[in-house]
Amino acid sequence: MKVILTAIDTGKHSTKSITKINGVIVKDIFRTKVQQIDNIGFDLSNNSYNVEYRGKSYLIGDMLSEDKCDYNISKTSINHQLCIYLAICNIISKTDIMTYGVPNVYLSVNIPINIYKNSILKQEYQNLIHKNGEIIPMKVNGRSFVFKINMVLTLPEATASIYSNISEFRDKKATIIDCGSLNTSYCTFNKLVPLLESMIIANSGINVLRSTIAETLTTFSGILVSNDDTEQILKDGYLYIDGAKIIESKTIIDELIRTHVFEIFNYAKSRNLSFNNTTLIFTGGGTLLLKKYILEIYPNANFEEDPQFANVLSYFSILEIKYNGKK
Repeated sequence: MKVILTAIDTGKHSTKSITKINGVIVKDIFRTKVQQIDNIGFDLSNNSYNVEYRGKSYLIGDMLSEDKCDYNISKTSINHQLCIYLAICNIISKTDIMTYGVPNVYLSVNIPINIYKNSILKQEYQNLIHKNGEIIPMKVNGRSFVFKINMVLTLPEATASIYSNISEFRDKKATIIDCGSLNTSYCTFNKLVPLLESMIIANSGINVLRSTIAETLTTFSGILVSNDDTEQILKDGYLYIDGAKIIESKTIIDELIRTHVFEIFNYAKSRNLSFNNTTLIFTGGGTLLLKKYILEIYPNANFEEDPQFANVLSYFSILEIKYNGKK
């Protein structure tokens, strides 16, 4: 077989992918941080990649600063294209599929809800990734890969496990809030059908919260707090200066997160999104940070067990159905 089915979720924080190898689900994740770079002379850490594509070299992954995250809402960029192709190469590297010739990739990918509703923008993104079904050559950490993409299925964010767990939602109304790095996306499903008027997007992702925390703590402490500092501050719960824990910073951080969560709910209400008679489900990597504060406002909220991969699992389920229907 020369066929690979894979679902890929290129978030502003991380790129997640799923495929099946010998009937077993295989997951992969790496940071969506990209920088063009020449003459790499250092050893790469785990989850960092030297990618060569179209005569240019790029460093992707953990070794880059948080400043290398892409803060544009559009995903029609070389950064997302490279991360999708890298995810495909990572999957190929786990198999012997290239020994049978050029792999044919059937792909489902995520796009923001606002782009999903715009047929022109959606087609532009599909064309960028599909490359007219041409053979795509690429080098990853010195190893050569080739593949071609036979199909690109673009699917909206805020899908959660609706389609990977159809029996659970077949007769249920569920509202999904997807807390991503750049945006928060909302969608209500009624018996598996997404309601168009409920598909909204807000500029309230975790990167926005990080920036607010960095700016506030910079003013509070009188020192420059960078994006890289904020990433660690959110893990520690405190600001440390010269090794000393700043106790007062805990209250500041907590209040900023609470305000951020309140704004997530308030934005939905301002767009007439109702939380009545619906199961409210939070997904996306951001919920790992926000869960405690969400429960303070909405104690009956539900959370995906694997929020980083919930969307992409649904994308893969849809892809399998579409692919099997074409055979």
